[in-house]
Amino acid sequence: MMTVWTLYKLEWDLIQHPSYSPDMAPSDFYLFSHLQLHLDGAIFNSNEEVINEVHLFLDSRTPQFFAEGIEKLPKRWQAIVDLKGDCYPH
Repeated sequence: MMTVWTLYKLEWDLIQHPSYSPDMAPSDFYLFSHLQLHLDGAIFNSNEEVINEVHLFLDSRTPQFFAEGIEKLPKRWQAIVDLKGDCYPH
């Protein structure tokens, strides 16, 4: 409920889309692609090692890194709208 109230107060428009759309999920196209590059070739011996490495990755990112990913969303979403929901051309 707090999220709905916050969106209302910010006067943000909601974009309706399926509950999960890999073409629109910001984590799929920005955060996880960078994380995948960071982890490429790594071999882990435990879940704890994986968790620690992900924490190291996230802690090493600057606020600008996350802002850049968010700033790219409107253009990406518009491209999907223009394609009428067809697959986003990566």
